[in-house]
Amino acid sequence: MRLRHIVFSLIGSAVALQAAQPDAVFDALQAELKRAMTLTLNQLDKPYYMNYSVDDQHAWSASATLGGLTGSNTSEYRVPNIHIRVGDYKFDNTNWTGAGASGPRYDLRSFPLEDTDPLVIRQYFWLATDSIFKGSLQSIARKRAALKNVTVTDVLPDFATVKPFVLIQDYTAVKFDQPAWADRTRRVSAVFELYPNVRSSGASFTAIDALHRFVTTEGTQIRQQQTAGIFEIRANAQAPDGMIVRDLGIRYTRNIREMFPEAELVQTARNLAEQVVKLAAAPLGDSYTGPVLFEGIASAQLMAEILGRNLSISRKPVSSPGSPSAAATTDLEGRRGVRIMPEIFNVTDDPTLPLFGHEDADDEGVPAHPMSLVERGVLKDFLRTRLPVRGYSDSNGHGRITGSYGAQSAVPTNLIIKATETSPISELKKKLIDLCQQRGLPFGIIVRKMDFPSSASLDEARKLLTASSAGGSSHPVSLPLYTYRLYLDGREELVRGERFRGINARSLKDILAAGDDSVTFNYLENGAPFALIGFGASSAEVAVVAPSVLIDDIEMSKLDDELPKLPLVSSPLLAASAR
Repeated sequence: MRLRHIVFSLIGSAVALQAAQPDAVFDALQAELKRAMTLTLNQLDKPYYMNYSVDDQHAWSASATLGGLTGSNTSEYRVPNIHIRVGDYKFDNTNWTGAGASGPRYDLRSFPLEDTDPLVIRQYFWLATDSIFKGSLQSIARKRAALKNVTVTDVLPDFATVKPFVLIQDYTAVKFDQPAWADRTRRVSAVFELYPNVRSSGASFTAIDALHRFVTTEGTQIRQQQTAGIFEIRANAQAPDGMIVRDLGIRYTRNIREMFPEAELVQTARNLAEQVVKLAAAPLGDSYTGPVLFEGIASAQLMAEILGRNLSISRKPVSSPGSPSAAATTDLEGRRGVRIMPEIFNVTDDPTLPLFGHEDADDEGVPAHPMSLVERGVLKDFLRTRLPVRGYSDSNGHGRITGSYGAQSAVPTNLIIKATETSPISELKKKLIDLCQQRGLPFGIIVRKMDFPSSASLDEARKLLTASSAGGSSHPVSLPLYTYRLYLDGREELVRGERFRGINARSLKDILAAGDDSVTFNYLENGAPFALIGFGASSAEVAVVAPSVLIDDIEMSKLDDELPKLPLVSSPLLAASAR
């Protein structure tokens, strides 16, 4: 599935060459796309590639806190999109710092919702295409001007060729009981009334039933029903020194006809409340350097950040002399054929598995397929889009979120990390204690959950990014939420207020052992730092399956932010619970 703007994409299993049901919008897109290819202002810069897409969606949502509904909404949207490339596959108007910034843009916000007259839809696409085409001509002209004053060391094509892909599915509208789910959300949020030490809390859901249409001048045609649901439960508490601690419980589904059992959501809320209260009462952590056991979901979250987010290759865009054009680099770039993990590890990306990241084709209409990324610890391949990069001229169907300079960014689908040699968690803890004894450390560290994707505020994220940059980290890793000291006698102690220093993809070589467990972690990748929830131009659904791992020489330090003062008056929940 992919999140296009606010549209989730569910890949179904039925594939046909012709839709069994009529679709006036789909027909209008194809007709207008064919006509638009006749656009020209000169013989040099004609459209050589175009795609049109329209996403219809029906969305239901509600939010609540302490048993009271704070919002409820039902809405319908139709989101169009147009992409035009002028020139040819070798050289076009993209991949330079001014791509997408030139020329006028026709306002598509008032796109018609009804299908009664296809000419209305064609009229909108005609006007928008004309505007975007003129902007594309300005863009390629400025790119040529910039190249007259710079030397490009790597002369690569601007777009990879692909074979046409056809996937046509029928659409059956979902009947969703919004009032019932609003009531459930209210009841789940009421759980926090029993926990007066929770500072603030809330529950919310979103369910989406959508139809995605995508056509290109190369012959690709996609028409898919897309449904997905998400339920979020949030809570935070304040420690005696003023530090705010928080946690997020989030559930995803690809079947909104069933969504989630209420009993499970209620239990999640209870666990969340109990954990943040314990965390607020926990002592502050201290600086630490030594082995760290990433147990359960924390390991999969770590792999999502330091492995999944680095399995791509960047390409420096063309820029005018003196203008910044830094490409987003990754820690594994240039390391193909190099060992990046111990020999016991193999990593694959498999979009065909029935997991959260399952898909048939990416946002560029390229079908994805299972691929081996790491074999016996050696990096074998990268996730790629239709933007050629050094050493690669083709796409393997992973252009899944909006990138920079007119391109897509590569994102995993179902990232599977397996180890051929494993040990029970109890053995990993024993090994951690043994290492601490050998090095004279009073305790080791266990991390059981990380703040990824992050529910932090933008201000909090900026502070963390600034602190990480000051510490020399170019790709900061999210905060550990639940960190435990494991003492030499086997006793565990929860601590708070710590962050990682210097951990990155190269830390994977320092894995000492893997657990015999296998945890599946689902999240929405949006390209934002720490995958901040609610940020990014688009999102892609990712599943990461990984065992617990023990990693050597991880550095951690205390958070040194200024802390808010405690409230002057106690919570009314405390007074209510005292009656």
